[in-house]
Amino acid sequence: MLIKDIMQRDVVTVTPETRLPQVLRLLQPRGFRHVPVILDAALVGIISDRDVKQAMVSLAGTGASGAELERARERLSASEIMARTVTTIAPMDTVEEAARRMATQKISALPVTEDGRLVGIVTETDVLQLFVQAMGVLEPSSRLDVIVPGPEAGLGDVVRAVEGAGARIVSVMTLPGPDGGREIVVRVATINPAPAVAALEARGFRVRDAHRGTATRA
Repeated sequence: MLIKDIMQRDVVTVTPETRLPQVLRLLQPRGFRHVPVILDAALVGIISDRDVKQAMVSLAGTGASGAELERARERLSASEIMARTVTTIAPMDTVEEAARRMATQKISALPVTEDGRLVGIVTETDVLQLFVQAMGVLEPSSRLDVIVPGPEAGLGDVVRAVEGAGARIVSVMTLPGPDGGREIVVRVATINPAPAVAALEARGFRVRDAHRGTATRA
């Protein structure tokens, strides 16, 4: 899936001249954690809730109090607290690439740009919701953690064993396993995974864990 399929297109933005109190009014009531900063339709920075908190702490550390502190807050502009180096992503990039950038750079939002112009934003919540749906955990299901010791047995063998037991596969993912092997995580659309486990073990696979699921759909 591509970023254009999950990004938020209606993005609340500010300009470099926007004052701190207005930034706070945008972030706090709506539950936003990031506000892109735009100048002439071009992305020039981004403000996170952490940036705002740091700015507030810095102001409090000046020794100002009361009306003086409030005036200092009102004078502080977005350009003074925003991050100017912004990691972005394009509409045609993949969701996996967004997850990689967020994980490696320890950030929780990516402005989506096209030809230097802001066209959307994607957050860690958007990515997480997609992965939750893809893994099938929103429906009654069970998870089987299957250890594959070597290259002689593969994903196809696991799938055939599970389907041969009459279980419908919701999702499959491959992870690094213990001792240099692989672990295949299979989610099946049943809350009774015992037949699938028996079929896998009959073919020589070791089922490390079988998590019996319940209905989790909201």
